[in-house]
Amino acid sequence: MIFPAQPLDSNRPPDFEPFFSVCIPQYNRTDFLIAACKTFACQDFVKFEICISDDCSNDMQEPVLLDYLRHSGLVFTYAKTPRNLRFDGNLRNAIGLSVGEYLLLMGNDDGLSDATTLTWLHNELVRFHPVEVAVTNYRDVLSGRIYRRIPKTGVIGAGPATAVLSFRNYSFISGVILKGEPARQADTSTLDGSEMYQMYLGTRLVAGGGRLLGINRVCVNKDLQIPDQVVDSYRRSPRLHPCPVVERPLPLGRLLEVVATGLCSGCGEAAPCPQNYLINVAKQLYAFTYPFWILEYRLIQSWRYALGVCLALRPSRIATGLAFSLWGRVRLWLMYGTSALLSLTVPISLFRALEPSLYALVKRLRTS
Repeated sequence: MIFPAQPLDSNRPPDFEPFFSVCIPQYNRTDFLIAACKTFACQDFVKFEICISDDCSNDMQEPVLLDYLRHSGLVFTYAKTPRNLRFDGNLRNAIGLSVGEYLLLMGNDDGLSDATTLTWLHNELVRFHPVEVAVTNYRDVLSGRIYRRIPKTGVIGAGPATAVLSFRNYSFISGVILKGEPARQADTSTLDGSEMYQMYLGTRLVAGGGRLLGINRVCVNKDLQIPDQVVDSYRRSPRLHPCPVVERPLPLGRLLEVVATGLCSGCGEAAPCPQNYLINVAKQLYAFTYPFWILEYRLIQSWRYALGVCLALRPSRIATGLAFSLWGRVRLWLMYGTSALLSLTVPISLFRALEPSLYALVKRLRTS
């Protein structure tokens, strides 16, 4: 269930019917959030609201944030969770504050690319109506690199097969757009701790027959920069010395569960999730998602730490509670073995050099 969204402050007029509700789960990073809100305050499109759920921040900056919001000219609703819920519960709470026709999900340190972004998004959603999920592209502010989740604008499809091919597009939350009412109705706490609630929502809405729209436009500036300030990040965690080889579970180990839940919910609770869909999801995870993170932890921690992450991603862990045939489980283990071998042995320098080309290749393959 959505936690009671009890606004601490709101200036939403009673008769205001926003086209967009910008839903932002907030925890600390207040200066970055204000910088992000400034990219909304300058928009030439006005039928939107900002919905911020604060997950019991401890940076003591709530008065600064509220003072900014009250004087920004933005229509906003601000609430605080009853206790620290972490990402999934906090995002659900932000969604619970919304009343808009569409939800634009944003991270608390990401902003819009320019002042015409919301106008552009509104026009595309109207042009391709009906749309239940839309995905945009984004730019990394620090590196300048553009991530093209979407190579061309248009309706990608609808139904379970489209949902299976598209779930990874929701891994970066900012710039994901959901139809408001079905997203609010799809609320569940069963996936709390996965840190991928938006992946469940997008998968569920598309699997249930909602049309998925790709928008080939850079709409989001990722990781806004503020001089002399940095955001907390796993990359800044100190290296472990010594580092024993032990299983190191991460939220990404629940991605198969997240997508399976979205697929089954979208198709109807009584309908079992077809095994071929689950195998396809696992194939993408073992081919793309998991190798990246194993290599990432080799880089920022050590090979031994990465091996612990790898152990936590074996099929007996990620497929818990999911029904696979004997041959299906054999296929999972074959995929896992291949993925683990390559992820733990490929030189990191080679991977970094090839990463942009591999990213572009994967996008071409998925749209061909």
